[in-house]
Amino acid sequence: MFSKKVLITALSTLALAVFTGCGGDSSKETKAPGEWEWERKVEIICPWGTGGGADTTTRTFATALEKELGVPVVVNNRSGAGGVSGIEFGAKQPADGYTYIMATPSPMLAQISGATNYDVYGTLQPLVQMVHDCNIFVTSAKSPYNNYEELMKYAEENPGKVKAGVMTITGLDAACVMSAFGDKIEPVAYTEGSQLNADVIGGHVGIACVGPAEVSAMVASGDMKVLFSATEKPLTLPGYENVKCAADLGIDCFFGPSRGIFYLKGTPEEALKSFEAAAEKALASDFFKNWAKTEGLDQRQGWLNRADFKAQWDEDYKSLTELFGKKN
Repeated sequence: MFSKKVLITALSTLALAVFTGCGGDSSKETKAPGEWEWERKVEIICPWGTGGGADTTTRTFATALEKELGVPVVVNNRSGAGGVSGIEFGAKQPADGYTYIMATPSPMLAQISGATNYDVYGTLQPLVQMVHDCNIFVTSAKSPYNNYEELMKYAEENPGKVKAGVMTITGLDAACVMSAFGDKIEPVAYTEGSQLNADVIGGHVGIACVGPAEVSAMVASGDMKVLFSATEKPLTLPGYENVKCAADLGIDCFFGPSRGIFYLKGTPEEALKSFEAAAEKALASDFFKNWAKTEGLDQRQGWLNRADFKAQWDEDYKSLTELFGKKN
């Protein structure tokens, strides 16, 4: 039989557990006055299709984020026009704190180059950067060139023969081709990454500008060779020990897709602050960091807060306009 002292102690412990909500889930903590309360699902619009780098990054982030917000986070793919269609769709949604847009600088570059009249730069408001991927140049294992110097010598001796496959002719991959080779090698657009990879291996297109994760299996199997990376420093990925970077080669070619979350003008400030704080925890989680490492997305600074991401976004707009803006 319980003694009176034991019973009082048990009741006190139960009352304390109820009062504190039993601990555990930080998203369920009592909010201070003025803090944002997440009441329903959050939607992130991805302006590209499923299965690509933008989609997988957003979905992995969403899984980590919903643990911090305490509500479901869903990804809505709205592809078309190199990402511009999805941004236009997102801009028509209510700025109520529950809808955000994932984007890279590629749609902004489409506006800068005149490929679209839509005001991408004026619509997207930077909130947080998730990752900053890099580009590499690959070729078939059977190609007669093995590095940048040999490629340029071959291109000089065989004018017009070497083409560079890219996924977006108005995107950063095409910008990398133009920066690296000028008018020596022309970019050609593909709609499917699998077709581009098959054409590279088969020698139907001379080279391709891609992300490391997109060709890791083919590089590992020996079907593709990496010519150089469009980065400031050599990559530390396995198998890249002898691959030179653009900086070592003296090439001004460092474009890579930074993937971030954007909001619409009018979104409540309390929601933005809460989202930013939760995003920092989500991106710092072991779940997301381990995934990023396996995808080779740990080669550049990923997380940027709202202020730093806006500064980077504005700098990207300025530099891309100087390089690719319409010349009147």
